[in-house]
Amino acid sequence: MRNFGAGIIAMLCLVAIAGCTTNKSIANITTPPNKLQLAVGTINDSAGTLGIGGTTLNVVSTFRNNLGNSAFQHPGFYMLTGPSGTIVTPNPSNFCDQLFGYGDFPGCEGDSIGEAIVGVPPAYTPPSSIGGYSLGFIQTGAPATAGAYTLSTTVTVNGRNVNYSASANLSPIVMANAGGVTNFVSDGAGGGTFTIANPLKTRSKVRHHGFVAVSEYLILVSNSVISSSPLIVAAVETTGTSATIVGTGDCSSSAGGFPIPCGGNAAYVIDADYPLVEDGPPASHSQTPALNGPNGSADISVSGVVGINE
Repeated sequence: MRNFGAGIIAMLCLVAIAGCTTNKSIANITTPPNKLQLAVGTINDSAGTLGIGGTTLNVVSTFRNNLGNSAFQHPGFYMLTGPSGTIVTPNPSNFCDQLFGYGDFPGCEGDSIGEAIVGVPPAYTPPSSIGGYSLGFIQTGAPATAGAYTLSTTVTVNGRNVNYSASANLSPIVMANAGGVTNFVSDGAGGGTFTIANPLKTRSKVRHHGFVAVSEYLILVSNSVISSSPLIVAAVETTGTSATIVGTGDCSSSAGGFPIPCGGNAAYVIDADYPLVEDGPPASHSQTPALNGPNGSADISVSGVVGINE
């Protein structure tokens, strides 16, 4: 599930990770210390939008220096263990098995549409110089088993290995199926208003006696319907039932629509019960943002994909 997005791969060889310290330049790695954090929860992919389906383990991490940037440019390859044993083993052949400022590298998580899931404007502003921001969650595909989880990595700094680890406990909460986009009204310029079928509270499939508070909804728009090279072209966040993206193009002229291309596109919604957008860059400059929501975990539910017409 940790596949690296096409198109982002080429950028790796050309673009340094903004704000990262190099492993060779750290004279004293404990002053100030870099910090690794872990939160766990569930992913409800009832519609199979992420390509994993069902309910699986969600892993959210931060690995940052005192400035709130990625701790290392080369952070080593991580191991993830849980109640049933090892879930992810260190794999130097998979670039995506590394921990940067917020989860793994932008583009390492994908969806069934065939694109890399990345954060882009207007929810993520300013735009990233490497094509997008990481959404922070790691799709393990592992069962969401109750118990203790440990995330660890070994980083080589100035010729010696330094170990980092973080642990978290999971008491599974499964969010209700995300309702997704129910209506879209185009502005004819590459934007429009979305209506989503998501209440601010959603009944948990596990905690039948109560409700799970939803912190936010992230609407992701893909050009997959009209493009052979699928990309997330827009992302907008809301805590209500509607959200608007202002287009800056013109579908009635050769200028075309921007950021949403004129014609058919696709959209889906990620419901989160923790600060999904706010915990990551560019919004967060904290070394240790609070990863868990009020439910004590980091859970998401992903809607089905619907077509929209710009």
